[in-house]
Amino acid sequence: MKQLFKSPVLVIILSLALLGIGVQLFTSPGAFFTSILITIGIATLLILLVTRFVMPRMMGGQSGGAYQRAVKQSKRVHSPQQATAKKTPPAGKKNTVSFSKKKQEKKRNSTNRPLVRKPSDVKLTVIEGKKNKKKSRALF
Repeated sequence: MKQLFKSPVLVIILSLALLGIGVQLFTSPGAFFTSILITIGIATLLILLVTRFVMPRMMGGQSGGAYQRAVKQSKRVHSPQQATAKKTPPAGKKNTVSFSKKKQEKKRNSTNRPLVRKPSDVKLTVIEGKKNKKKSRALF
């Protein structure tokens, strides 16, 4: 930030801009506020146009499609787990199972299920070589 104000040309331009804004504010405040509102409106419109139309074309349709496929796959993977975890009895029927029976069922279900550690999906490889060799930064 300090380097920004070291340039004398930039300091002169910024000081003249602030002087012009101050003069316009004191001579015609109505015109000043309308010009500020028009500037904000035009900037908002330009940002909207760039984010909606220009940026998606620059990024290409493939990356967006890959993202959408990943979202669908994630929903498929996680939705059965959430559906089984949130089983509720129908609204018309009362749940007449006592607390002790629920506790016994839970204990029985937990003992039947084997403890299996999920394998990691990360595939790491070790790259061997000389790590202490330093490049000369003068030779690019």
